Amino acid sequence: MLYYCLRICRKIVKINLEFAFPKLSSMERQKIARENYRWFARFCMDVLHMDAWKGRTSEMVYCQNPEILDQALSEKKGVLLISGHFGNWEMIPPALAEKGYKVVMYVGRQTNPLTNQLQNTARAGFGVETIDKGKRATLQMGRALAENKIIAMLVDQNDNKSDLFVNFFGKLASCSKGTAAFHLLRRSPVVLVTCPYVGNRLEINFQHIPFELTGEQEKDTLEVAQKITSALEKVIRQYPEQYFWMHRRWRARPPQDPEPIY
Repeated sequence: MLYYCLRICRKIVKINLEFAFPKLSSMERQKIARENYRWFARFCMDVLHMDAWKGRTSEMVYCQNPEILDQALSEKKGVLLISGHFGNWEMIPPALAEKGYKVVMYVGRQTNPLTNQLQNTARAGFGVETIDKGKRATLQMGRALAENKIIAMLVDQNDNKSDLFVNFFGKLASCSKGTAAFHLLRRSPVVLVTCPYVGNRLEINFQHIPFELTGEQEKDTLEVAQKITSALEKVIRQYPEQYFWMHRRWRARPPQDPEPIY
């Protein structure tokens, strides 16, 4: 139903899937698109009813390899826990918090103040702290890492203000420098986390991402951003129907490829 109702989003999804999967037939891409809307409806319903899982997230969420996160925390530098708009990203921090991890979400403030308050109140109910994007965010995040906390953030959105571009599904996409900046400054380990729907449950998977650093700021920033993006892309390819293709991911264009996409 959503697939046929949201015509504007359908156009964006169609364009994005053509970029991401050029070798697939139009019928195959259309199938992914339909499944994508079914996934999104399921995700929205789960988020709306998240309070019902308070105190029992372990019944819905299976943590595949927590030893990777534990190893990263053992370095005592905090952890940059990176994810994208994939699977059920909202369930990750609550599930980890209920397992005893100290989780802080770095979040953008919602346009609607009421929605913003409701979301943060729901997160706090699971024991998840939040840091809003803004002038104080850098200081707050630095303090959280110094306390060996986990900072969870999404890194796959278009960033019109950034001049950093990474290869995402064969096409240059803008990328925030925030994760790279914190890693290069504090050497906090970077761990990719994904939470796809697998049957009737969610499965959290961790992946430690190593980098080959040169000491040159510009090169190292690109190295960190690209490695993260490539790791996320690899997981998305396994579950293409569970990614947020409705987002104009390739909206900002680099000087060498200025042609608008949307």
